[in-house]
Amino acid sequence: MAVPHFHLQTFGELRLVDSGGVVVACPERGLLILAYLSISGQRTVSREKLSMLIWPEREKSVAFKNLRSTLWRMRHLAANSGPLTSATEIDVTLGEIACDAAGFEALGSSEEAFRAGLSLWRDTFLAGADVPPGRYADWVGEQRSVFTQKLRAALLAGGERLADRSMLRTACMHLLELDPADTAVRAILERLTGVGLVIGKGSPDGAWLRQGAFAGESPRAPARDAITPPVAPAPRVALLPPAAFGSDPMLHAVSMAVVEDITIGLCALRSMSVVAPYTAERIRDAADKAAFLEKHAVTYALDCRMSDQGLFTQLIFLPSDAIVWAERFSISPVGLLQQRQEIAFQVASAVAEQVETGRIGHLDYVTNPDAYYAYLAGLRNLSNVGLPEIRRARRDFKTALRHKPDFAPALSGIARTYAIEWVLTARGDQELLTVAERHAKEAIESDEELPGAHREFGVVRLYQGDLDGSLAALDRAENLSPHYADVLYSHADTLVHASRPREALDKLGKALSLNPLAPDMYFWSAAGASYFLEEYEDAIGYVQKMKDKSPGDRLLAASWAMLGDQKKARSYKVKALRANPTFDVDKWLAVVPMKEQWQKDLYREGLKRAGF
Repeated sequence: MAVPHFHLQTFGELRLVDSGGVVVACPERGLLILAYLSISGQRTVSREKLSMLIWPEREKSVAFKNLRSTLWRMRHLAANSGPLTSATEIDVTLGEIACDAAGFEALGSSEEAFRAGLSLWRDTFLAGADVPPGRYADWVGEQRSVFTQKLRAALLAGGERLADRSMLRTACMHLLELDPADTAVRAILERLTGVGLVIGKGSPDGAWLRQGAFAGESPRAPARDAITPPVAPAPRVALLPPAAFGSDPMLHAVSMAVVEDITIGLCALRSMSVVAPYTAERIRDAADKAAFLEKHAVTYALDCRMSDQGLFTQLIFLPSDAIVWAERFSISPVGLLQQRQEIAFQVASAVAEQVETGRIGHLDYVTNPDAYYAYLAGLRNLSNVGLPEIRRARRDFKTALRHKPDFAPALSGIARTYAIEWVLTARGDQELLTVAERHAKEAIESDEELPGAHREFGVVRLYQGDLDGSLAALDRAENLSPHYADVLYSHADTLVHASRPREALDKLGKALSLNPLAPDMYFWSAAGASYFLEEYEDAIGYVQKMKDKSPGDRLLAASWAMLGDQKKARSYKVKALRANPTFDVDKWLAVVPMKEQWQKDLYREGLKRAGF
């Protein structure tokens, strides 16, 4: 056989490379033809079959024409290095092309071959290609299953004899991500890691995590008389690895190891599907939670963050963006191994329990996915505080209610949009607060344990001038979810209005540590607290951190005026009045709630100095 002049890469990015390592500018549909001819076992295929595989949505004559044009382009691309294909009027034959999928034929021959095959498989066959619908897409799905079975067979046939235990654990976790009920792969993982099972009657499959180092302990199981909801697909859990922190690589390495330990432990359970670490790394920083949820079908995310106080972990129920559990663990150089085992066991036990007790919520999401997707889209719009974004968010929340009329998170979200609009318009429109209050109450009636509902009720009470009622509602929200960053922010904002700006900044610091990629409202509130502490440069700095700085223009004008820079103060006054020409200092201060007169006097002084 002649030496191949080309190498076809089909896993991950689909591309063709010549013998010199240069990528060939082959059309994607041509690459899909080469992939089919290389892997299907049919090096020669009829033109009719190929054309209808690659262009199923076209008329037969058009599909034939497209195939002819594509083959012509491919022939001219490779004219100097040998043909990619040869063709007659009836069929098409593959040229001398090597393909990366050949690596799956020798998976069990050596450790290096297994590692190479695993690396390919993790990139997924034709993952980056625009695969034609219909029979070609079905074939791609079949091939992915074939490659998975080859990897699994190589692992079961003798993978445990390989020296690289980390690689074997990775392979097991990936396979269990696809099939949590694979007892043979689970048994290999248990032997590799020392993780076993203990029977607990509260679990749907009778299995609860056991960590070998803690044989004398058992995680708390749900109550035996709990109502069992109808069967739903097993929830998927992604354990997102912590980002690097500070200058101590040891602490980061330990935190990464803890997350791997937790993942391995949870892989022992059949009540959930655990996203393998490699996958979790790729989806960690997804900005669009709705797209993230829809694409990867991940129900829970365990977010891990390293800080000066240690490893902070929080379990987020992604469909409603709700924190259902959180804990902080100290990590010190002394006794690292024992700490790692203890933390992994405690977190894995808590995650297992929360997933089990949250089955009803998971079933509700599975039953009403469109409501949750619309709700998350609304949250994305609320990350900015401009009026257009606020009103778009309101439309999203109303869409969620059309799918699920009693959906408490969406009712709570609508209340938030009206309260924010009241602040942004600065007209003292009581109707906005009345509507916000009604929706907040409806959210509480629908789900009295929802922290966000009590939070929004507290915010409305603040703007209605009932500071004590606001603090009571926000205390309730914080007690329900002590690590909910948005609740901490709203609580802090009320403290600003209650003439307690130092306490507010402390609470905002906690909120920002939990949510470093915070929405603009956090920084806006911190700017206000700094202003009332007469720390004007800090106030300016917080506004500058906002993505959309326009809501902070009045505060910037007042801060620059108090610092004596009249030129900057006047420029921000002009910007603020351009956005809201009817703004009147005295009318606004007459309706904005502040507990002590000195706050109003200080804010009035800054605004008047700026020229309002």
